[in-house]
Amino acid sequence: MKKISLFLLALCTVVVACQKKSPKVPVDYTVETAQNKPIEDIYIPNKGTYTWALWVKYMGGYHEDSVMIALTGLPADVKVTEDTFKRVPTYEARYVFTTNNAALGKYPVTLTTTSPGGSTRTWQANVNVIPADCADGRTGSYDGANACSARNYSYTATVQANGVANELNIVNFGGYGTATNTRVVINCQNDSLVIPEQNIGNGTNLSGKGAIKGNLIYISYSATTTPAGFPETCNVTLTKK
Repeated sequence: MKKISLFLLALCTVVVACQKKSPKVPVDYTVETAQNKPIEDIYIPNKGTYTWALWVKYMGGYHEDSVMIALTGLPADVKVTEDTFKRVPTYEARYVFTTNNAALGKYPVTLTTTSPGGSTRTWQANVNVIPADCADGRTGSYDGANACSARNYSYTATVQANGVANELNIVNFGGYGTATNTRVVINCQNDSLVIPEQNIGNGTNLSGKGAIKGNLIYISYSATTTPAGFPETCNVTLTKK
């Protein structure tokens, strides 16, 4: 009888132990951009709106735990429609920024995530406020100086707006004539520029790239044809008058 009682007690202990739930493993996740890349700096216009789409992605653990992500550190003149999201991953957190003549500059921000039973995580990035149109303030008359593969010379060029944000037209670029018109595309993130391959008129075809620094525009280009009929490669310095 005693042996039977001990056996039943042991069996009961095993059954109770088996009925206990295994410890819950906290949710594991990561935060990436919409392009499946790590968090990186962003560039937003100083006038207008910009959407930063991030994904809080489920990696493992308890699949019903929510993850909260919060954005902090924005300057006062940069508004965000919603700065905190809390959902069960995988989900998208869409930060919509609004600016109205915000101060240009680089601002460090922090993304902080928390989840039940998990440790707090942080990601760092910079919000760079750049001009909404990098062509603003660039128009006017410029002194041009060309250092070419077979000659050096000076001239006057006119930089004009062309009605498209971050683009300019240069009349008499390279001194190729006032009937020419060269389209220039500016990259606002680093003030670099590109001249797409084009026929600018007066029998001239060219392409190039360069940068803007203050009142100076530097361009290196190659012309496959010129008014003189020969190709040439040149380095240009345009100085605003």
